[in-house]
Amino acid sequence: MERFADKPTMTIDMALEKLGGILSIYDPKSNKVPFCYPGTILNWDERLLTAAARILNQQHNHIGIHTTGNGKKSAEGGFENTQSLEAKALEMIASTVGGNPNAIDGYFCGGATEANMQGLWTGRQWLRENPDPFNRGICILCTPLTHYSILKASSLLDIGHSGMSNCPQCGLDHVFVPDAKGSGVALVGMDAQGCMKMTELKRIFKLKHEEGFRRFLIVATVATTAMGSIDPIEEIAGFVKDVHAETLAHCYLHVDAAFGGFTVPYVNPQRKIGFRLPEVMSIALDADKMGRLPYPSGVFLCRKNLLRLVGRRVTYIGGAKDDTISGSRTGLAGIMAYMLFCVGGREEQRKYVQECIAARDRLAELITERLKWAKIVTLPPDVNMLPVEFSMGKTGKIPHALEEGDILGGYHLRSDYFQNDPGNTQSCPRHVYKLCIMPHTFPYLESFVDDLEKAHGKLMKRKK
Repeated sequence: MERFADKPTMTIDMALEKLGGILSIYDPKSNKVPFCYPGTILNWDERLLTAAARILNQQHNHIGIHTTGNGKKSAEGGFENTQSLEAKALEMIASTVGGNPNAIDGYFCGGATEANMQGLWTGRQWLRENPDPFNRGICILCTPLTHYSILKASSLLDIGHSGMSNCPQCGLDHVFVPDAKGSGVALVGMDAQGCMKMTELKRIFKLKHEEGFRRFLIVATVATTAMGSIDPIEEIAGFVKDVHAETLAHCYLHVDAAFGGFTVPYVNPQRKIGFRLPEVMSIALDADKMGRLPYPSGVFLCRKNLLRLVGRRVTYIGGAKDDTISGSRTGLAGIMAYMLFCVGGREEQRKYVQECIAARDRLAELITERLKWAKIVTLPPDVNMLPVEFSMGKTGKIPHALEEGDILGGYHLRSDYFQNDPGNTQSCPRHVYKLCIMPHTFPYLESFVDDLEKAHGKLMKRKK
């Protein structure tokens, strides 16, 4: 175990040499690169990289939010210039998901997990302003493909404590165990593409309503991590509108667009996934994925004045409030977002996404033509993800020796669960590999398929 020594243990030259030896998983000299990671190399102009290093060194503190636009001091003084740049970057992002800058608040945060937590925290407080006559608490409606951060947030916010347990039939930990009191997460069935099924949403809502629940938090996803599937946001919004008109229940609609928020608006701007729908209250995005920013660059956006529900006065900062989970946070993401978006514009982002989707389609063609034992589960039209099943084991899971060995190891393949019967949330799942096609993968599409063939051939020989 390494200890923090009283005296120096290496010189600066030695430290720099050690840092220089850190290998990148995106190393272009390698003959394999990760196909399941949603991040990529920052292919920025050297001048932007230099500016980022200088900004990081200046320690810009962006505590609180800076989108209030009311002229009042809302955060720690001294950083007003860069805080205003963050606000402008957020206005640009909001405009792509249907938000009027005058009607939206938000902030850059530590990733979409935090943005989802902020959304559920805000939603919890909004729902608490509405009646709960039977004292049942809050029910969260989402699909089994909803990001794990929703269950995490539900527990942290004491909305409901649920989890997964092992299935006695297949041995996988996919069996959903709801909160003993019925609050918190309730799973909604899906269609064959992994999208929330409206008939199932209405059925589960009716069941929970009959149990006495009157406060609902619906989480819709724009590009799930397993399938790239997009829940029918417009139909869900219509359902929320009907609920408000026809029942005594209240619904807060939060959209998790961690991945799709930086793809869908650029290739299919007519698709309503955000604030053009009055029922959408908040959105989580992740600019460190398809937004081409460094980790962490999560984005939380919500309708104006909602954050008053969670704000806390910071007494040692004159007149300031903190409306965020983060508290103090680096201003780097917001500043660099503003620079990147201004320099490239919406057209550059559109081209970037289109190139990724075109490469994804090319890989789908190669797999279909050459790997008869592989199956493309679905081809999400507006995101650069490719969910694939590989017939290598009983559940489609690639054997560990091949996944970590010299043939496939460098690709860092990752699988996720998808129910055999998507409409039944408790049905046993199969393994689906979530291939995420980013610029660093473009030169390796054919060699990746070659290696998949080699791995399958090796497995077949072993079975004989």
